[in-house]
Amino acid sequence: MAPFKDEHILLIQPGSGTTLAQLGLPEAYTPAKHRFPTRMFPAEKPGEYEPHRIRKVTTKVPAPSTTSNEPPKEDVEMKDAANGATAEGNPAGQDASGNTEKTEEETVEETYYEEDVFSEEGAVYPIQDGRIVNREALFALLQHIYNLLSPPLHTPIVIVAQPIWSVEDRNEITRFVFEHLSAPAFSYVDAAFAAIYGLGVKDALVVDVGKTKADVTAVVDYQIQRRTRSASILGLGGDSMTDRLLELLGSKGFTREMCEQLKRSDITEILPPGTPLPASASQTAHQGAPPAAPATDSTGNPSAPTEGATENNGDNDEGVLDVAAIVSGNTSEYLANMEKDKSSNKKAGADPKQPKLPNSQKSTASFQFEEFVEIDDETAPGGAKRYKRNTREITVGVERFLAATPLEWARGLISRGILEDIAAQINYVINGVDASRRSDLWNSLAIVGAGSKVQGFTQALLAVCQEKFILAPSASFFTSEIPSTFSTPLPTGGTNTPAPMAQGQGQPGPMFHPAAHGVNPLLVAATHNNPGMPLAPGTPGMDPNIQQRSSGHVQAPNSVKTLKFPEYFSEFKDNGNRNAPGASSGPGSTSHGSHGHEEAIFLGAQIAAKIFFVVDQGQSKSFMSRTEYNELGPEGMREYAF
Repeated sequence: MAPFKDEHILLIQPGSGTTLAQLGLPEAYTPAKHRFPTRMFPAEKPGEYEPHRIRKVTTKVPAPSTTSNEPPKEDVEMKDAANGATAEGNPAGQDASGNTEKTEEETVEETYYEEDVFSEEGAVYPIQDGRIVNREALFALLQHIYNLLSPPLHTPIVIVAQPIWSVEDRNEITRFVFEHLSAPAFSYVDAAFAAIYGLGVKDALVVDVGKTKADVTAVVDYQIQRRTRSASILGLGGDSMTDRLLELLGSKGFTREMCEQLKRSDITEILPPGTPLPASASQTAHQGAPPAAPATDSTGNPSAPTEGATENNGDNDEGVLDVAAIVSGNTSEYLANMEKDKSSNKKAGADPKQPKLPNSQKSTASFQFEEFVEIDDETAPGGAKRYKRNTREITVGVERFLAATPLEWARGLISRGILEDIAAQINYVINGVDASRRSDLWNSLAIVGAGSKVQGFTQALLAVCQEKFILAPSASFFTSEIPSTFSTPLPTGGTNTPAPMAQGQGQPGPMFHPAAHGVNPLLVAATHNNPGMPLAPGTPGMDPNIQQRSSGHVQAPNSVKTLKFPEYFSEFKDNGNRNAPGASSGPGSTSHGSHGHEEAIFLGAQIAAKIFFVVDQGQSKSFMSRTEYNELGPEGMREYAF
């Protein structure tokens, strides 16, 4: 088989809301270049789908002019007639040729079809909550992406698989790729496996927060721990936060699209537990600018001076000299007046500069809401719909900090909040891993997915985990593993009680400490800054294998951390949340805006595709070729895909 090239590899990551796609691997890995909404629309022919809604439009147009094919009539001799009489053979309402005069313009109905790229009416969503619910619509979406990108024939395909997909789903996708897309090679890559490739680690606890669900997966030594994997946990995605904002702001006239754009804006933030909400404007009015400060307009910018007022730039004019005044007048007098004015301004407190408050301390904030408004254009051909982009500024209060709180109907019943529920799933998955690797996973959290892009989400989730499941370092001294052989207390220092001696020596054993007084020897070692105190195998009552089976003596974790994203992927740097109206610039458009660490899965898919098709070239059965598909069929994919 001829080797594959970087520019010929097609990557597709289907999601519940958006499908990412890219043809070719760039030298410097970038976020997905194309983003498609994961939806299709039924076509006119049953069983077929279109990427956009097709509307049937019927309009009236002028009837086309018809030409008569009758033979020319003979000339008729014209005779004089009385006034008011008509020529013989020409009744009233007819011309000389015998045609009836048109009193009204004739029209006919004409039917045509147009695409409505903004409408979602009648849409079919092939993937819901991570599950494939309509394979035919999904295959139509894959075919649409393939046709739009138009790759060459020698193009291998990589699809990022969701953990909830069944074996039958994977087999049917494999069949479609080879038989309908005619791919020369094909491979799956698990979403969690792609995440650790993107982060460059072998151990991680991957938390993928999607549109309507979350997946929690433990990966140890490049092996996915499927026994305790939590896949497609409903109610823990980005839509849950949108629903909560709609519940809080719906009574104020907010629509779901407004709440969706609010969630994506910079002013929405999830605060760590215990953080007080900012006070209302009435409570903080006395903390505003001093009376001597200039007034500000509605935009927050200093207003222009009114008539009769003098404009004072304050410190901005410091160091600026009026050369004309110095040349034309007394230099020393001018400099003295300048110093006098500056000192008087400082005494009056006329410094207009005020410290800028962070978003978490502002009681109100504004964001830009963009929408497409239909235009009533009667001159449009055939009555076609036309839209214009409308932008307006909307002010929101402290409700923007409550996106992660539980819904009212679910409070205390099935949900304690999205952060608490995800933290509980993290604890459940980690407890299913070998005890010696649990602490490593607590310090290797990878929080990815578009739902985690909300400002403050990662920090708040870490704070919840720290509060509920992590012990303080000092508390771990009292929860140490006490071997059963230490049930007998040690000597208390009495004169008649012999201290345990090391075998063959006349010195006290290593478990003897003057300040111990029979307490836990591990606690003594920890409090005396001697955690690595050697335990002699000859000490009475000691297990000779205790050193080999000790795993840090801590059953509960004492820290939680997230993995550091590689700095050399400059295109994936976090630049804060970005308000992206309409879910993107348009269906199938080139990616715009900021996409950072939340897309580590797509980054890992690019790295994995490079290794599978270019570096390894199938030696490790990382992909299935067409020849192998012809021999084994789609069921043989389980032996090849990662």
